[in-house]
Amino acid sequence: MTAAAGDPEAIGYGEAMAELEAILAELEGHDLDIDLLADRVRRASELITSCRDRITRAEADVDEIVADLEDLATDATE
Repeated sequence: MTAAAGDPEAIGYGEAMAELEAILAELEGHDLDIDLLADRVRRASELITSCRDRITRAEADVDEIVADLEDLATDATE
């Protein structure tokens, strides 16, 4: 079993997005085995949740960094 088949947090954002694209292509195809449908949708949901969490964390980190820089700029002008 690959890392992609396991915990979505164990793979990078780019790899998660690539897997999502592959799942989407598979779901759009006409030859998807119906027995795999629920598994593919479940995996896509896990990957989407993981990617959203990563984006939220990155936004918070960037906001914190910008605030720190603004504080430094304010301190420098005082």
